[in-house]
Amino acid sequence: MGVTLSVEQSQFVALVGENGAGKSTLMNLILGNLKPSAGEIRLFGDVRTTNNHYNDIAYVSQYSILGYKHFPTTIEEVVRIHLKHLKKEVCVDQLLATVRLEAHVHKKLNQLSGGQLQRIGLLLALIKDAKLILLDEPTSGIDKKFSAELYQILRELCDQGKTVVIITHHLSEARDFVDKTICLEDGCCCELEHAQWR
Repeated sequence: MGVTLSVEQSQFVALVGENGAGKSTLMNLILGNLKPSAGEIRLFGDVRTTNNHYNDIAYVSQYSILGYKHFPTTIEEVVRIHLKHLKKEVCVDQLLATVRLEAHVHKKLNQLSGGQLQRIGLLLALIKDAKLILLDEPTSGIDKKFSAELYQILRELCDQGKTVVIITHHLSEARDFVDKTICLEDGCCCELEHAQWR
């Protein structure tokens, strides 16, 4: 058994599989939180152990932003904190427009919906200017309208040159946006044919 998987630049890839199939484990291997027992992981052509490409990768977990929800801070303040931490100077208005949050910039996080919070996670990834964006079930617990809008944003980012890998249990919502779907099962992975995307 083993996983052989390659993702090209600008691709939008969905990872699917039953609970416990190894989807989150695979992401943690890519991120370097876990070490492979065999084989190697290459990022942008480099073996991960020699270059982890930290600045090129952003990770948005299912719960990464929910912890912010109870802080009495606004989107604007969160963005400012991250810009200072990353020592970045970017056009925040443009990024806010990219994730469709420009009308909510002065709202406190506890006033936002689950879908809007997930967009903040994506916004922070864009501030980092990551080439590869990994998302772990970002549409879990949000309604279909927000899910469709989030997938559309991710599709646009891929069209602009970013690469996106997303874990999802709702392939029917993602199928119109992704380039390919990888199924993890019994320690192996295979690419699903388009007819199997349901």
